Amino acid sequence: MKRRSMLVLLGAAMLAGCGVVDGTRSLLGLGPRPVAPDWQTLALRAAEDANANSAVAVDIVLVKDSTVLESLLAMPAAKWFATRSDVQRSFPNALTVFSYELVPGQSLALNDRLWRSEKVWGALVYAGYATPGEHRSRLLLSARGYMVQLDEQGFAATEIKPGAAQ
Repeated sequence: MKRRSMLVLLGAAMLAGCGVVDGTRSLLGLGPRPVAPDWQTLALRAAEDANANSAVAVDIVLVKDSTVLESLLAMPAAKWFATRSDVQRSFPNALTVFSYELVPGQSLALNDRLWRSEKVWGALVYAGYATPGEHRSRLLLSARGYMVQLDEQGFAATEIKPGAAQ
């Protein structure tokens, strides 16, 4: 009996390096799962010359379906804003979208109650700029928070690190 236990342990250890274990974990419900974002803060700030001195539409998109997430990761902001209604109608339970419009010089701090109960595979921010470009960024769910800085021709989503000045 002791020998059999050792063989089972050895076999499990050998399989640990291959995909069999991951497949088994998924079958048992132990694989990756959607989670709530850990963000304590999510702030939007538009520079004085943001979007060539024009308002900027910003969508924070929480994605609850991994297949939809893969599609959105390749979608530039112009296409997102042009097809957003269709995407939401086609996948009504796959997305939660928070839409804002900031004028140059405006700042907005979002309350974490918005996303606290959401279980998602990923999060994206899209900004509707007049200039060409992707204008899309993925937000890590495990981050403490983000500052989304909207500038003249593009934006940056910067992760807020513990102990960093805000």
